[in-house]
Amino acid sequence: MIDPSSVAHRAIPSFPSVPTSAALHQVLAASADLREFLEEFAQVMAAHLSSEGTSVWCAVTVLRDGRVGTVASSNARAEVLDEIQYDYGDGPCLTAARQQLLVHVPDLAAGPWPDYGQAAAAQGVRSAVAAPFDLPGPDKAALNVYAGTVDAFNEEAIAAITQEVVAASTALRLALRLARHQDTETDLVAAMSSRTAIDVAVGVLIAQQHCTQAEAFELLAAAAARRGVKVRDLAVELVKSITGEAPTTHFNTPNAPWAQQRPD
Repeated sequence: MIDPSSVAHRAIPSFPSVPTSAALHQVLAASADLREFLEEFAQVMAAHLSSEGTSVWCAVTVLRDGRVGTVASSNARAEVLDEIQYDYGDGPCLTAARQQLLVHVPDLAAGPWPDYGQAAAAQGVRSAVAAPFDLPGPDKAALNVYAGTVDAFNEEAIAAITQEVVAASTALRLALRLARHQDTETDLVAAMSSRTAIDVAVGVLIAQQHCTQAEAFELLAAAAARRGVKVRDLAVELVKSITGEAPTTHFNTPNAPWAQQRPD
């Protein structure tokens, strides 16, 4: 049972009068593809929410066709936090996307996901907000916002995150329709296929370091954060250094743990 004092799950407030902002229209119009649009959105949100003494990192998680992936991030650290969450199979952004709820965790170390909270703290992240996009059909997505201090997000910040995600949902729905017509959805598939490289790299580290899967992933994530590169890029580099080629992806994971909604 989730301790209500450690995490807030809320229904998304309705903002019928909030249109897609002119800025989002401009970003979408200037973007070459869906992924570029989401990258720009994540970077704009991170810059908008950061303040003197408090850095904020953003990422966009998408669940579709039995797969999960971070398709955009404001920097490498935000992607590392998402990848750690996928490795544990649960956390703020997965809960927000699956259950379509706004999730606010003032202190990740005291939240309902102790293993993930400890791993996040090891990466210097202490609090988080995750807000789901309103998408049609089976596709689900959430904006994940991380900060390095406890209780970094007040009600004003949470309201701003919610309203921007509501506005971006309209643009994202349009972008998805355009992507289907232009056959560019493979961009999302390519982003999600990075999990293959990460999983293979984790297996390599388990064999080399004689450690658990979680410990192996944390080693990989920490190394990526130190080098300022994406986890998937470091994973591919590691695998290629041993096998001489990049890993091949096979999408046969309909029963992945993150794809199942967990009971409270």
